[in-house]
Amino acid sequence: MTKGYIFAEVTIRSPGAEWNEYSSKVQATLDAYGGIFLIRGGTQNVLEGETDTGTIVVLEFESQEKAEDWYASTAYQTILPLRRRNADARVICMAGVD
Repeated sequence: MTKGYIFAEVTIRSPGAEWNEYSSKVQATLDAYGGIFLIRGGTQNVLEGETDTGTIVVLEFESQEKAEDWYASTAYQTILPLRRRNADARVICMAGVD
């Protein structure tokens, strides 16, 4: 089965209590879908192209369907407004390579 990935570029506009609440609750929403963080921020060494100040996040799931199910889940959709109020993001779901 081909793994599924969520790739996100997140630019935090308003760090603070709501952002911290979102960050602290994401893992619990992933657990039911077997999602794991492969990348969650960290230092970027841009080798080519324009640099951005956004945070890169990569999540891995058993399949693309599991990744999309997690994103659409009630648990994640409940905390998603916290992120949207405090950050801009581009979120992409894609299949891995067999």
